[in-house]
Amino acid sequence: MDIAKIDKNFENTFSYEGMKIYNVNDEPFKLYGLCREEGEQDFKRLPHSFPPKVDNPVVTAVYKKTAGLRVRFKTDSARIILKCVLPEKANIPHMAITGSSCFDIYVDGKYFNVFRPGIDANGKYSEDKNMDGGYASGYSLKGEGVKDILIHFPLYNEVSDVFIGLEEGAQVLPAEDYKYEKPVLFYGSSITQGACASHPGNSYIAMLARKFDFNFINLGFSGGCRAELEFAHYIASLDISAFVLDYDHNAPSLADLEATHERFYKEFRKLRPDVPVIMISASDHCSGLESRMKRREVIKKTYENALAAGDQNVYFVDGLKAYEEVGVEFCVVDNAHPNDLGFYLIYKNAIPTFEKVFK
Repeated sequence: MDIAKIDKNFENTFSYEGMKIYNVNDEPFKLYGLCREEGEQDFKRLPHSFPPKVDNPVVTAVYKKTAGLRVRFKTDSARIILKCVLPEKANIPHMAITGSSCFDIYVDGKYFNVFRPGIDANGKYSEDKNMDGGYASGYSLKGEGVKDILIHFPLYNEVSDVFIGLEEGAQVLPAEDYKYEKPVLFYGSSITQGACASHPGNSYIAMLARKFDFNFINLGFSGGCRAELEFAHYIASLDISAFVLDYDHNAPSLADLEATHERFYKEFRKLRPDVPVIMISASDHCSGLESRMKRREVIKKTYENALAAGDQNVYFVDGLKAYEEVGVEFCVVDNAHPNDLGFYLIYKNAIPTFEKVFK
């Protein structure tokens, strides 16, 4: 059954008539969160030369997933279409495709909708016949005048090409710079990458970025953040405004976390004494509350030792406080990954610390 014939809210109808198609790689569109070397136009989060240095199969598998990538611009077009080419569609059974494989759009700072494929009568995702291996989606934009447009890329999909359709004759202008244009870098687990937000803008990182108006880089590696020293060296080489260390989940054991957490911080701090470091512990109880509390103490000890050594530019976010307001059972999809409420509460729990950093 074609659900759109029953419920018009599931329709994905639009027209290319009167529309001009732009490539997001071209001016005046501004791309954020990606890593590109000279001459490249692919969408990825690390240099192609980096994954072999850590010999980590997860990093190799997911560094081209587009978590944290964004495109921003201004337009007075009354309609918008997004067309994308995807080499594959992410298949994650406990995560909505609107988060794993779709783009969402914010208009003048407010959530508007998700660009998503339609569903045909056989229950399969229909494809835009003009775009092999991808889809297209379009909307009418509310209100008149020039609007600020923010589009987040998928959290768990690779992306080959992205095109924006706007009305012929419409103004297309560059976005204003972020208030904090030098990016905040987040390094961590699948939760850092964004699992299992219902759409990309609902990751806690994207929420913080919109609140404080900062640029960011997402180096979340689902299941494979291992705190290799090569990552400390790479992150330290980047021109960033702050560094968020959030890999509690991916340390295979308490002993591994003890062996790597403070070591990673010290290696980064040796290279970058000027950059604020924010350490976050996990919010869920998937390993058991007692185990989670012990892991939190490891992270807190790194923080306390740093303070004792004279580092006044280090911060600690106690993740276990995030879900206290409502209870962990309302905040997770699978006992580990946050749903939208979980991400919102992680975001709220981090706000006081980020306010201190951005003062």
